[in-house]
Amino acid sequence: MAVVSESMAVETAGEILGELETLLRGLSDADLHRAHPDGGHTIAQVVSHIHLAGLTSIAAAERMRYRPSGQHMFREEIGHDAIGATPHSSQEAADRMVSLRTALEECFSALPPEVLEKELDVPLLGVIPVEGWTMLWIGHIGQHAEQIREILESRGLLG
Repeated sequence: MAVVSESMAVETAGEILGELETLLRGLSDADLHRAHPDGGHTIAQVVSHIHLAGLTSIAAAERMRYRPSGQHMFREEIGHDAIGATPHSSQEAADRMVSLRTALEECFSALPPEVLEKELDVPLLGVIPVEGWTMLWIGHIGQHAEQIREILESRGLLG
């Protein structure tokens, strides 16, 4: 894994979430509930996944302030099997990105080095430090942002 500072990672995630917010604010509510023509998740479902995965990742990192290294993360904590309420409107979807960006900037940026070095047992990935999980999660956001762009492009809604 390339060495990237925590502050740069948080800044990158903030930029991705900001771009998603802008993109979502430009959608109609009907477009929010569209999927790729070949099938798959709707934009609303992807937004819910990003939001829940982000919040549970922040919670896992914060939990490590008070717990010893080696804590296990459950599938819901990495966004798998977590089912949330999809946003009803494109404005709510955009607001979710604002909420997550704020939580990310405030919480991840405040994690002390001793927490970033603690290890988490992450399903399917093994044991990795909190900082490594943070970097992976930020990449995860980027992948789902691209998924939303692909859905919009496939529907002729991305200019």
